[in-house]
Amino acid sequence: MYLINRVRDIVTVPVSPKYLRISAILIAIYKVLVAHVLLFVMLLGLAHAEEMSTILQMSIADQKDSEYIWTTSEQEEAINEWRFKSAEKLASVTLCMLYIGTTLATIYVLSCLGLLIGTLRNRHEFFIPWMVVDFFGTLVSASIMLAVAYNKSTYQFVSKWQYWAFCAVTTAFNIVIWLVIRMFYKNLVHMTKLREVAIVAIPCPATSLPPSTGAVSSKTANGQARPPYHYRRENMHLSDGGLKHILFDANEANYLV
Repeated sequence: MYLINRVRDIVTVPVSPKYLRISAILIAIYKVLVAHVLLFVMLLGLAHAEEMSTILQMSIADQKDSEYIWTTSEQEEAINEWRFKSAEKLASVTLCMLYIGTTLATIYVLSCLGLLIGTLRNRHEFFIPWMVVDFFGTLVSASIMLAVAYNKSTYQFVSKWQYWAFCAVTTAFNIVIWLVIRMFYKNLVHMTKLREVAIVAIPCPATSLPPSTGAVSSKTANGQARPPYHYRRENMHLSDGGLKHILFDANEANYLV
């Protein structure tokens, strides 16, 4: 029993209140790197696909201008034309898919950057785009894995249990990461509400100074005495009831519960 509790404590250390922000920052950095790699692969594939389409168009133009067409039979000419049309259609579909993939990869990179900024600056509203994009991305990737699993040619390269184990581990890893970020998001929202609630009206003490003190440095330009530090306007919160003193002035990231 002790060993089980010890293992559970070790596993739950990354999601403990003390290390939750560090775990969220590491996850955000990991997601930013993965998103940039994915975008680089999409851009590289798009560049090669455009080059392939350009070469194909040049080959079609050269084929039409060459004398080979006039020396071949009508059947060979029809076959060549059908091959070029099929290749051109395949190239256009490939380009369209890569353009869509590049757009989605760019959106994912922006959402991951927003997640990183939100974790570093404790801004919970920056988490929402990544949470939405990653949620639907996990659903799409799981659907693709299921669709590939029903293809019999998949198991020619790997065994069935290896493929399903890979799919299960990948999906579980994405779900755990999403849940950790959601936990940190809920804590930030909770601490923001606590900071807004922890505001009470405090009457400002009298600011008049005894005439015998002669403290010129504590007076304002018009001769009136300056209020205490915690009652100055820059350290007050403007709410419905007027200026109120902010009680919570600590870094909320270090006191997440």
